[in-house]
Amino acid sequence: MRISISRLVSALALAAANGAAAEQAAERTAEAAVEPSRKSDWAFSFTPYLWVAGIEVETTLPDTPPSTPPEASRFDTRISGGAMFIAEARYKDIGLWWDFAWLRLDTDAANPGPAFQSVNLESDFIHSTTAFSYRLPIEGKLHATLLAGARVWHVKEEVVANGNLLPSFSADSDNAWVDPIAGADLSYNLTPKWSIVAKGTLGGLEGPADLSWEAMGGLSCRFGKRCSGAVGYRYLHEEYSRNRFTLNTDIQGFIAGFGFHF
Repeated sequence: MRISISRLVSALALAAANGAAAEQAAERTAEAAVEPSRKSDWAFSFTPYLWVAGIEVETTLPDTPPSTPPEASRFDTRISGGAMFIAEARYKDIGLWWDFAWLRLDTDAANPGPAFQSVNLESDFIHSTTAFSYRLPIEGKLHATLLAGARVWHVKEEVVANGNLLPSFSADSDNAWVDPIAGADLSYNLTPKWSIVAKGTLGGLEGPADLSWEAMGGLSCRFGKRCSGAVGYRYLHEEYSRNRFTLNTDIQGFIAGFGFHF
């Protein structure tokens, strides 16, 4: 069974990713205010974020009855849970960062009858990127960081139909894959506190996914030495098709995050 979901959703979980670029830009602003004799070679940050995104998903569930009518595969979607954050550890110009996003969607068939009394689809999407970073030795207001790592996707789906003219059935699908990714973070200091930030990654060309990419741009502000905030726009695209399972998704929308720096 193939379903298509398109709905404006608000990923309200732990509060949710301004991106590694925003964190690094904020850290650089703080470092400039610290005396060289007191500056530590280590830096850590944690940023929960909110992503208010529109989600378009086309996916498949194997082993559903062939008699299932097409109208039973049109769904209304709502969010039932989620969590999003970025964490980073950096020593001098070398770093390791982790971007984690989990989203649970509950969907009900818009028109299940008369074949079924109801059809419910529960979907868990986990999107996680881990990458090594290297900050290029560039002087001035422009800063650039290279990224190389891997992106993990885990998609679990379960559909349950309560019978009417057709008998009841249930089916599930559990798929995970890992793709290498490469990209860059850019930032430009407008003032000692404000920066323009951008991030882009590309993957899937030599991995399990057919194509995977994301782009983010926004504005970052530093609040003292330990806190920062950022707002921006993020777009994520993924194409995957293996072993009778397909996931084609586009997720885009405004993001806002608040970072803590140590």
